[in-house]
Amino acid sequence: MRHFGSGVLWATPMQNALGSAYATPTPFQFGILQDVGIDASFEEKLLYGTNSFPVDSGRGKGKIGLKAKFANINILPFTAAFFGQSSVKGLIVTERDEVGKPAAANITVAPPNGATFFASLGVRIDANGTPMIRVGANPKSGEYTTDGAGAYVFAAADVGRRVFIDYQHITQDIGELLTVRNLPMGLTPTFSLDFSMRRNGKVLTLTWPNVTSSKLALSSKQEDFMVPELDMSALANEAGEVWKWSASE
Repeated sequence: MRHFGSGVLWATPMQNALGSAYATPTPFQFGILQDVGIDASFEEKLLYGTNSFPVDSGRGKGKIGLKAKFANINILPFTAAFFGQSSVKGLIVTERDEVGKPAAANITVAPPNGATFFASLGVRIDANGTPMIRVGANPKSGEYTTDGAGAYVFAAADVGRRVFIDYQHITQDIGELLTVRNLPMGLTPTFSLDFSMRRNGKVLTLTWPNVTSSKLALSSKQEDFMVPELDMSALANEAGEVWKWSASE
């Protein structure tokens, strides 16, 4: 039996970060899956006599390490599988290089589509990133003040000078917003993991009923796609089951 490609991977949340079971857990698929890594190992204790090679061995602790890379960035895998915390409706959007020329020493930015101003990310005097300096009051040339709600005030000497404003706005009725809370150590969110491959009528199905994730990696690159990566470990469930392996041959 030979298989080709990355296969398909699903996770089903079982327990959140506070130790509570999900009443109606929602399975999700790792979209645009790039690869899945499975690394099962045992510690081994070897018994030696006076000769070069061991005469016996004893198997010790075991470990199943799992790894998944997937290019579809959906917030559900991160909220349920990694953080074990809930998201709410909300979408924060960053606007870059909003160009304006202060008239009467002030500019008020207007977020699009009725969104609410969320945070200022600074003002620049050119597209190369030269910053203007934020001050509390009475700005001089090259300085500005902001009320945190979208209003910017500049020095009279800078009236008519082109500036570049970066800021964030938020919409409450679209998207998903996860705020990661600082929770007590010890409790760990868990989920089950199902992996499937099919080729030429042959089937391979792997299931881990109790999985935790210890690492999430996000890396952006110029001229490349962002591909998140999750590192996971398979544990025994309450029935003592760790892994189910089903294959056509």
